[in-house]
Amino acid sequence: MANYLHFSVDFDWVPGSEKSVPKLFDLFQKYQLRPTLFFTGGFASAYPEIVQQAMHLSYEIGTHGHNHGLDSKENFGPETPYQVQKELICRSTEAVSRITSVQPVMFRAPLLNISQITFEILCEQGYTIDSSVPARRFDFGAGCVGNLASFFRPSVPFSINTKHGTILEIPPSACILPLNMRLLRTFPFHFVRCFSAILEKTNRPLVFYMHPTEFVYADDLTYPKGDYRGFYHNCGPHNFAVLESFLALMQARGIRSEYMAKSLSESCGG
Repeated sequence: MANYLHFSVDFDWVPGSEKSVPKLFDLFQKYQLRPTLFFTGGFASAYPEIVQQAMHLSYEIGTHGHNHGLDSKENFGPETPYQVQKELICRSTEAVSRITSVQPVMFRAPLLNISQITFEILCEQGYTIDSSVPARRFDFGAGCVGNLASFFRPSVPFSINTKHGTILEIPPSACILPLNMRLLRTFPFHFVRCFSAILEKTNRPLVFYMHPTEFVYADDLTYPKGDYRGFYHNCGPHNFAVLESFLALMQARGIRSEYMAKSLSESCGG
């Protein structure tokens, strides 16, 4: 069975990151991507025209918390109470649905920090897909992912049961290291080529994620300095070429882009 790619973008609420969106959308069109865009409520409210353009282009639209980016403390881990998580999810859901007139049904947790509490709330609010569990990933203290329970979750889509229904989990692809834009801008391309080939054998579908901030110089962004452990190192417009090389590689391997809804359809036997 041929593999395919879920290409996703996390729109953290970081003023200045919107500058990269026109070029990113051009690349999506050029490579015939079917991306899933996870918007924070703050970003969506500040730039509704970007959300509307994404909807016009038939891109999938989900949510990514409310103020993640400017609020470095926002997370959906087990330490965050139910009522706090519910308010954040409801506010971001309302912000996106107000712009699109459509209820979002896809979620990605900031920093991939999620808990059973979150899944319960997502089901309550009508969500059907999550893409947050960092299966097969471990940062060894160099990043924010270090949950062994998550590490041993499946690297393919799986169901998570709640009191209110079932969420389909589509984990971001990883093998210790994640398949994301930070990997592309940190390691030589020959490493990316070999690493992605390994993931193709175990992650079906492949799930890649990135942030618009990664294509804007750090000095042109507004974010809480010192809180992100060097994440913004080596960000800037030069990364467009890096991303394009990766997309060309996927095309050369015959890996087509598909919406996340395809995995939901397959899980239901469609």
